[in-house]
Amino acid sequence: MSTRSTGLIRNAGTLPPRHYLLVPPEPTPNGRLHLGHIAGPYLRSDMLSRFARMRGDLPLTITGIDVYEPYMTLKSAVDGRPEGEIAAEYHALIAEDLAAMDIGLDAFINPAEEPWRTAFEDEVAGCLRRLRERGAVTTLRERVPYSPAAGRFAVGPWLSGRCPDCGADAGSYFCESCGGHFRPENLRDPEGTNGVGPLQWREITSLFLRPADPHDLGARMAGIGVPARYQETVKRYLSREGGMVRVSAPESWGIPLDQADPGVPRTLFPYAGIFMFARLTGAVHGSLSGTGVNAFDPGSDVVTVTSLGVDNVVPTLVCIVGTSLLHGDMKTYDRTLINEFYGLEGEKFSTSRGHVIGAADIAGTPNVDVDAVRYFLAGTRLEERRESMEPESFVETVNRRLADGLTPLLERARRTLAGVSVPEAISDGQLARLEALLERQQSALDGPVVSTSQALEAFDAWWRSVADLEENAYWWLKGVSVLGFPIMPRLGRRIWEDLGGVGEPRLEEFLAPTSPREAMAPLGFGAIGIGDLVPVLPATSRYALA
Repeated sequence: MSTRSTGLIRNAGTLPPRHYLLVPPEPTPNGRLHLGHIAGPYLRSDMLSRFARMRGDLPLTITGIDVYEPYMTLKSAVDGRPEGEIAAEYHALIAEDLAAMDIGLDAFINPAEEPWRTAFEDEVAGCLRRLRERGAVTTLRERVPYSPAAGRFAVGPWLSGRCPDCGADAGSYFCESCGGHFRPENLRDPEGTNGVGPLQWREITSLFLRPADPHDLGARMAGIGVPARYQETVKRYLSREGGMVRVSAPESWGIPLDQADPGVPRTLFPYAGIFMFARLTGAVHGSLSGTGVNAFDPGSDVVTVTSLGVDNVVPTLVCIVGTSLLHGDMKTYDRTLINEFYGLEGEKFSTSRGHVIGAADIAGTPNVDVDAVRYFLAGTRLEERRESMEPESFVETVNRRLADGLTPLLERARRTLAGVSVPEAISDGQLARLEALLERQQSALDGPVVSTSQALEAFDAWWRSVADLEENAYWWLKGVSVLGFPIMPRLGRRIWEDLGGVGEPRLEEFLAPTSPREAMAPLGFGAIGIGDLVPVLPATSRYALA
C-alpha cells in the first residue's frame, strides 16, 4: 500500500518524488493486441503510471516483445517467413495497438534487434555465469517427444494434451485454465499438433535452475502481497516439478546455449529469459531516469511493479522472483499485479480462431471513443474473477453513464463557466471531499492488488455529485479532470487545458487559479448502438452472425 501522505492536493510537492519501474507483459509478436490484453495488465499499469505521475512521482513503463517464444516457430511455418522478420513487423504493430488505447510506454524493446540485442545477450550471459558460480544451474535428463517426419522436437505449439493438474486441454508447457506449468513428459494424452506427428520419445539433456528455497519464496510471495490462490498455483508446481526452472529447450529459434547432445538444438527457454529481460528493463530504467543504477539492484529505492495474466503466474513468481533469490545480487519485484482472463461474449479471446476485438480496430471505430472503451474496461474486477466483454453491456454503459449521465453535467458546468475569468477559491468542504476520493483512488491503484473498478467508483462518485457542481462548477470540472485522468486521459487532459492548465493534470498545480478558455468546446460523449460495434466484432460474435 502506498505510504504517501493524506491530503494529496494540499500536500502535493512536499515529498521527494519516488521512482517507479512498471513492467507490463511482453506480448508474443505473432499477432496484434486485442481487448483481452488491454483490459488486464496493460490498463492496470497505465492507470497506476498516470496516477503516480499526476501525484508528482516519476514512473517509467518499460516492456518489450517475447521474441523468442516457441509460438514464433509456428507463425514462421504458417507464413513462410523468418521469425525475426515477423517479430519486427509485429513489434511495430503492437506499439501502434498500445498507442491507440493510450497505453503509454517509455521504452518498447525488441531483444532480437539492436540496440537491444547485444544488451540482452550480455545480460543472459552474465546471469547464467553468476547462477552457475552459485551452483544454481543443473542438468536433467528428460523425455521429450520428437517427430521424425517434421524433423523437429514436438514442444511448444507442436504438442497438445491434457493438463496434469486440472485435466483441461493444454499445451506442452502450461495450462491456460489453471495456470499450471509442467514438463512435456508430464502432459496427459500427448499428441503432435499443427501437422506434427507421429511422435517418438527421446531422452535429452536439458538445463534447469535448482529451486529457490520454498520457505524463502513463500515468504517473498506473501511479502509482496501475492493472493493465496496464486501462491497455491506455485506450490503445486513446486510439488510436481521439484521447483526447478527450465533454462533450455530443444528449439533452434532463440539465444543459443552450449549443446550437450549431438544433433539436439539447445536455446534459452523464454521463461528463464524473462528473468534476464526484467534485469534489462532495470538497466534501461537506470539510464532513462538518470539514476544510473539498475532498478533491481539491492540498494535501489525504485518501486518495481510487474503486471501479468493468470497464465504467467508460474513464469513470473518462480522464474523471476524465485530466480532473483538464487541470483543473490538483486531485489525481486516489489509488486506483482495478477489478473484473471477477460473474455468476449462468454468465451476466451482467441486469435487463432478469430474471436477477438482488435485494440487498434475499436480505437479507430467512428462514434466509439477510446476514453469510453477504457472507462468500460476499468469497470472489470479481473483481480477477483474472470469477466467477459458483452457488446450490449458496453453500449448500455456508454449511453447510460457517459452520454446520458456525465455529458449533460459536463455541458452544464461548461455553460456555467462562460464569462468566468478568475475562479473563486475552492471551499474547504469541496476540497476535503475531492481529496478523500483521490485517496480512495490511490488505495485502489498504488498497492499490492490493483482494483481498476474501485478507482472508477471514486471517479463516478465525484462527477455524480451535482451538489459539488452547483457549489462551484470550476472546481467540480477540475476534480473530474484529475480523478478521470488515469481512466480517461483524453478527457482529463482536455478539461485541464480548457480550464487554463498546461499539459497533463498535476496535483501540485491543482489549487493554482487558472482562467478558463473563453470559448470552451462541447465536452462529453455521444450515444452509440450495437451497429457502431458490428464492424469490429468477429464473425464468431452473435451480433455479427445476426
